[in-house]
This record gives sequence, C-alpha cells and structure tokens, in this order.
Amino acid sequence: MPLAPPRTRRRALFGCLVLVTALGALDQTIVATALPAIAAELGAPSRVSWVVTAYALALTAAMPAAGALGDRFGHRRVLALSVAVFVAASAACGFAGDVGFLAAARLAQGLGGAGLLVLPQAVVAGAVPARERAAFLGPLGAVYAIATVAGPLLGGWLTDVTSWRWVFWLNLPLGAAAAVLVRTAVPAGRGHAGRTRFDTLGAVLLATVATGLVLVSTAAAETGWNAATTTGAALTAVAGAVALGWERRAANPVLPVALLRDRTVRLCCLLALAGGIGLFGVLAYVPTWVQEVYRTSATTSGLLLLPVTAGIVAGVNASGFAVRRWGAWRPFPVAGCALSGGAAAALAWTGAAPLPVVAALLALLGLGTGLFMQIVVVVAQDAGGPRVVGAVTAGLAFVRETGVTVGAAVLGALVARAASGSYAPVFTTTAACFATGLLCALGLPRRLLESKS
Repeated sequence: MPLAPPRTRRRALFGCLVLVTALGALDQTIVATALPAIAAELGAPSRVSWVVTAYALALTAAMPAAGALGDRFGHRRVLALSVAVFVAASAACGFAGDVGFLAAARLAQGLGGAGLLVLPQAVVAGAVPARERAAFLGPLGAVYAIATVAGPLLGGWLTDVTSWRWVFWLNLPLGAAAAVLVRTAVPAGRGHAGRTRFDTLGAVLLATVATGLVLVSTAAAETGWNAATTTGAALTAVAGAVALGWERRAANPVLPVALLRDRTVRLCCLLALAGGIGLFGVLAYVPTWVQEVYRTSATTSGLLLLPVTAGIVAGVNASGFAVRRWGAWRPFPVAGCALSGGAAAALAWTGAAPLPVVAALLALLGLGTGLFMQIVVVVAQDAGGPRVVGAVTAGLAFVRETGVTVGAAVLGALVARAASGSYAPVFTTTAACFATGLLCALGLPRRLLESKS
C-alpha cells in the first residue's frame, strides 16, 4: 500500500484535484445557457444542441479508457495529458467560426474531461489510505455537485457580461494552473503496464455503447420513443452484450468485468447507478416542474437547486469524516438511500406543497445521496485492489453517467406521457430507484476500512 504524502504536499494535492474536478464538471452544464447566443452568432440553431451532446458523448465514452490508461501508464501522466487535451480543445472552442467546428472541439474537450473526472479519485486511492480516503473524496464529490449546478449560472453571466467565447476561454488560465499543480503535487506512480497490450478493442466497444446510450437518450428526450429510438436502443443493447463478452475474455480489459463477481463491487455499481438516475436525473426536471406548477421565474426555479447542492455537500463531508474516524461505512449507503427515497416519495405524494417544504425535501434528497455517493467509490476501490483502481473508479463513473443520461431520458418520457403539470411519476420513479439502492446497501458486507497504508 502507498504511503500518505506529507501534510503540505497533501494540501497541494487536494487543491489540484479540486481544481481539476471542477473544470471537468463545469463544462457539463456551463454551455447550456450560452446556446442561444451561440446560435445567434454562428447560425444553425437546429444543430446547436450538439455543442452540449458532443461533450457528454465523449466524456462518457472515454471514461473506461481513461481509468485503464491511468492504471497502465501512471495516473499523473494520463491526468497531465487529459488537462492538456482539455485546455487545447477549450481554446479551439473559443475560436470556433461555425457550429460544426465547435461541436468537434467539444468532442475533443470531452475526451480530456473524462480524465479530469475519473483520475482524481484514482490518484487519491494511490496516495491516501482507504479509511482516510472517504474524507478526502468527500469534498471532491461536493465540488462536482456544486460545479454541475453552478455551471448554467456562470455560463449565463459570462455570456451576458463578455461573450459566449469566454465560457471556454475561462478554462485556459484555470487549466494552466491545474497543469502546474498536476506536475508538482500529484505523486508520479509507475503504473502496471506489464507485457500485455492495451485493450484497444474493448475501449472501442465500450465507447460505442456509451455513444449509443447518449444518442438514444438525447433522441428520446427530444422526440420521444419512436421506431428510430427503439431500434437505436436495441442496437446499443446488442453492442453492450458484445462489449461485456469481450471484456470477460480480454487479457487486460479496460473494464474488468470479472470484478463484478465480487459482491461488494457489484453492489457498489448498482448504488452508483441508483444515485445517477435518482439524483442527477431528477435535477434536470426540478426547475421546469417548479416553473409550471408554482408559476415562478426561471431564476427562482434555479435557486431551488441550491438546497440539493447544500445537502450533497453536507452528506459527502459528514460521511467522509465519520468513516475516517470510525472506519465503519455500511450505515451510510443504507441511511442515504432510505433518506433520499423517503424525500422523493414525499415529493410525489405532497403535490403542490409550499415552496419551503419543497426546498427542505430537495435538501434531504441531496443529503441522502451525498451520504453514499463517494463512500461506494472508496469501498469498490478497496475491494478491487491497487492494480485496477483506475479501472474500478472509471467503471463506477461510467455507470453513474449512464444513470444520469438514461435516467434523464426515461424521466422525460414519463413527464411527456403524464397529465399536464403532473411530475409525480418522476418522483415516484426516483423513489423506486432509491428503494432498489436500499436493498443493495443492505446486502453490502459489514467490515471496516483500513486506517493504515
């Protein structure tokens, strides 16, 4: 097991990973409010949605490869490359002269962004003992949540006071600072390349599956479940079966499917999926729900995401520091799923409750998810072992992002088919997801995380 770095080096490492995570998370949502300005200047309003879709597509597709490459060649080396790709692509986005070029640059930006979101957690696993890791990863989870919610607000402000191009150019100074910190604060690490070749075919197959999931989910959200989207979903399922079959036989798989035989890893993946669908899926519809039911302004509806964020921040930090002190982690997934499921069910049953009640329930939803969203990463990393920590981390991130993407599409279909103004099916489905997560959490083993390297 690796030795923990000195306190000063650990602080620098923490600052580096916070900045890197914020960059990757911000660009998932920061462009949304700039799309009208982009369409007005570059034209092609029917294609401007690809500026968002391209990033999500590349991000999800590249996550498994980013984790496996980090395990193979060293997490610092691949993280530095990811930052370089992200910054270069951000500069290209800012100079785009048409929507096609901008979407292509966003695709490249997403490839770098995958490393920014996956590798910080793998770096922590290589530098911090398992028992302390939960407290270290907690703030990273909080940063991810804050950046995701703050992205549209920041993007809108930059577009209003400067230009939409600064939504991307903002990444240049921040990315340069991140590059310096990666070089000076992140432990080098050798990686575990061995003599086997990199699983290129597995990476391509998994990228194909991720691409299919994003495209089908986007099409379903925009046009509904018609013959084309159903066919696309079927083809994606076939590609997924082929990818899993190959990964089971590969000598050095990008996504070590064999680890799913471990009950702990398997249940942690299911909990990550439940969190992706249950929290980030439902967040996509909260502002619209509040505007339609309560007749509020867009600003007020957006502010209701702040209680969710506050709940997540409280949850990830409370659970992280508790695990660091006592080593026991199993109560947090159990309590978290129960709390989030209860809050979602209450939102479905109460109907048009007063807005303060809605805000309180949304805070509980965020709190419950925050209690376990980073704990399951630590537990799965510990169960998988140091040689595949990047692949395990990437696998969990891939599953979570799949939950976010597919969950948003499924919940959108429920909204479209429900009675006008009724969002009860969204919250009922969310409660069901967390109830499933609760069953998974109850199946997790009772053991402590190690407190020493």
